[in-house]
Amino acid sequence: MGIKYKVNELRPGMVLDKDIVTLQGQTLANAGDELTRNLIARISFYSIFDVEIRPEEEVKKEEEAKKDVPAKEPPKSDNKTIPYSQKMKSTKVYQTFQMDYSRNLATMRGVFYRIQKEDRPNVDFNSILRDVSALFAQKTVLDLFDILHTMHSLDDAVYVHCLNVSLIARGIGRWMQADTDTLNLLTIAGYFHDIGKITIPPQVLNKTGKLTDEEFAMMKQHPLNGKKLLEKVPHIDSRILFAALQHHERNDGSGYPRGLSGDEIDPVASVIAVADVYDAMTTARVYRAPLCAFQVIGAFEEDGLQKYSPKIVMTFLSRLAGAYQNARVILSDGRRCKVVYIHHHQNCMSRPIVQFDDGEILDLLTQPKSLYINSII
Repeated sequence: MGIKYKVNELRPGMVLDKDIVTLQGQTLANAGDELTRNLIARISFYSIFDVEIRPEEEVKKEEEAKKDVPAKEPPKSDNKTIPYSQKMKSTKVYQTFQMDYSRNLATMRGVFYRIQKEDRPNVDFNSILRDVSALFAQKTVLDLFDILHTMHSLDDAVYVHCLNVSLIARGIGRWMQADTDTLNLLTIAGYFHDIGKITIPPQVLNKTGKLTDEEFAMMKQHPLNGKKLLEKVPHIDSRILFAALQHHERNDGSGYPRGLSGDEIDPVASVIAVADVYDAMTTARVYRAPLCAFQVIGAFEEDGLQKYSPKIVMTFLSRLAGAYQNARVILSDGRRCKVVYIHHHQNCMSRPIVQFDDGEILDLLTQPKSLYINSII
């Protein structure tokens, strides 16, 4: 069984015990591969929070065979439990939202195409803002986030992700009590943040196998490509350009394309960065189910807090965790319970106090990390 290491603990020569797959579903390395400095840098660039390493004694035993160990299957979900987001699919509210959402995607495809093909594309930002903001109508931020978890399409992955990030960024702005102008700016910045990916060949962008060095370098160009595309749009706000360019930069300097840190990163881009990662983690992938809110919070706590603007990420995680106070959940050992208290301090929000149906109280903060909230009912 592999041992989990944080990215900053990795050293060249270690052997992977499990495939490393990005949040977008691309394989960076396979089980049995030996870590190199270049591979460790790739893992960091893709915001992988931890990696399973094969114990040294096992490596020695298998050194001659040099056979990859197959990736472990992800834990099977409880088929008897229907997540809240799935229950919503049968409601009229959801079906109306889905139609409006699809119309927004169609508009986005046309806008992105014009920006790519025309020298001075005319973009009606007010119309985009009106249509996207309408998706928020009569919904709480949490309701919207739950619905977005179900919006995914392999054919429209870039557009779905951009629209989701646009809405999530607006939700984060609301939680941060931003003014209307800032909310609108975050909405538009999220909408266009990944436009650079339309310049990446589909066979690279949608590849599920391991990327070559050339393909990896190509993928890392999408923030620069996005900024270049958006620069063609007359009178565009410079902060929208920064969001496209900097949404993969990290507060600790570990991001790309320029390795910026701290105050060097535009505040709008810092919000988009959090929204970008949250959507990637909560979207279903071919190799795993979407992560629940507490798993996402735990991932940020494990390695993400120093990578993002402290004010933004702590506000986001605190409000997200607090929204699930009194929620029914399933633990990793299959037991069902209710969240009765959230620890609102750093590195503890993903491990609340829960209560079982027989009245027993359990503080997950005092339990082994192998016991955690696996899903929300």
